[in-house]
Amino acid sequence: MKTSRLLATALLLLLLALRTAYAQAPVIQVSDPSGDDKGPGYYGYPGADVFKPGVFDIVKFEVYVGEKTVTFKVYFRELGGNPWGGKNGFCLQQVHIYIRSDAPANVPAGSSAIALNLNFDPSWAWHYAVAIGPCWETPPEPLPRGQCAAVYRPFDVVVQDGLLKVAVEGNSIVATVDKSVFEYGDLANIKNWKFVVAVASHDGFGPLRVRPVGIGKEEWLIWGTATADDKQKVAIANAIKFGIEPRVFDIAVYSPEYPNGITAEQQYEWLSSFDPDTRTPATLPPVLAKQISQLKAQLASVTQERDSLKAQVTSLQGQVSSLQGQVSSLQSQVKSLQDENSKL
Repeated sequence: MKTSRLLATALLLLLLALRTAYAQAPVIQVSDPSGDDKGPGYYGYPGADVFKPGVFDIVKFEVYVGEKTVTFKVYFRELGGNPWGGKNGFCLQQVHIYIRSDAPANVPAGSSAIALNLNFDPSWAWHYAVAIGPCWETPPEPLPRGQCAAVYRPFDVVVQDGLLKVAVEGNSIVATVDKSVFEYGDLANIKNWKFVVAVASHDGFGPLRVRPVGIGKEEWLIWGTATADDKQKVAIANAIKFGIEPRVFDIAVYSPEYPNGITAEQQYEWLSSFDPDTRTPATLPPVLAKQISQLKAQLASVTQERDSLKAQVTSLQGQVSSLQGQVSSLQSQVKSLQDENSKL
């Protein structure tokens, strides 16, 4: 009898352990390359000592779906502590999670990021944006009007401390959202949703609470040309001039197309897809931008071929004109000979 009870207890404990492990397993988990916190590939950190190496470097993103909540965890190489005492446990970062669900086609979707100078390809336009800030004010005011976390939905905004909770665990920033917030979309199908996670430098005094990008190295500006070549320096200078520079250090991505995230090189390509000529911000992912670039290249090729043909035609016309002159000269010589013969 005693042995049976021990076995039953052991089985119960095992089931509870398995249930706990299952509940704690992320439904989505992607790693992000370490050391790619360079925005479009050449950004550097502001010069102030508070910005420790790695504080803007996302290394992992996880999504947990529980019985009543959905939890998002964004891991950093180094969180950098909380030197300015943000209520949410951090103060250097501002994290955005853009989510395209399987909502019906008639549900509105956002085509651009909030304050980051980024656009989204129509197939990636977001139904939910989880914007997470350090938060100082009471009651909480949502980013970018305030500095606290919020979930932007198709028809309203959910501000933190009710259906949205924010915390810090080690070097990760954690947002836990009540399931009822995700009204438009089937959470059972979340693995087929699309996620773009972006980290900016939070600036309570900056435009829309995000730290701006500068050309040179300054104490409180993103260093926009830290490792840029001459062409990139011109590009980012023009982007800043027209207000389309990406205000992002790092992005992590998940979708059925990118189940393992994206590479550093892909990130640099995506964030470099801004176009100062048309004053268009970078597009994530740059699907249409690539198509437009390809069309421009094709047009340039066709134009070059046209110009080459025009040059050939002009050359041929010159040759024809020259031949016509030679024929005319020969005709004159023949006539002259005929006139001389007629006198003989």
